[in-house]
Amino acid sequence: MTTLKHIFVAFFIIIFSVLTTYYLKPSNPIRLTILFLMLGFFIFNLIIRKHLLYKNYFTSTYNILTAKVHYEVTYDISIDLMFEKVIEVINNSNFKLVESSKSTYEILAITPISLKSWGENLYIDFNVKDEKTIIKFCSATLFQMYSWEKNKENYDELLNNIEKSLVI
Repeated sequence: MTTLKHIFVAFFIIIFSVLTTYYLKPSNPIRLTILFLMLGFFIFNLIIRKHLLYKNYFTSTYNILTAKVHYEVTYDISIDLMFEKVIEVINNSNFKLVESSKSTYEILAITPISLKSWGENLYIDFNVKDEKTIIKFCSATLFQMYSWEKNKENYDELLNNIEKSLVI
């Protein structure tokens, strides 16, 4: 259903752009070119956001069109158990689990489009150091330079849900 929503938003933007350029008939073709390049870039981001393969693109410091935050937290729980626990927490939250890789201990979850943002990608990596599990969390906005504190809220919500699930 979310993909259908993204297609609808992209279709709406395309129709809006076409009607705008038809009725306004811009005298400067550079404006029209920039408009279509931005629209194409936005649709490109919508399409590739649901794949772990493009993690480096969204989390890169050179990608100035995404606001991102990075956090680390350490637990005295085995990496396998923590990986399963985080997947369980994501499935019971407002986040949508899109992709997970047990072989590389990576998780990709997304948030839906809201009034504050076009959605965020949540990248969660697991590492082991001194028999402790280190969770690296990154929340990256989709095609916006400021997150309106959504990235921090995503981290706080996920961390609180993990802490609640670990309490017996």
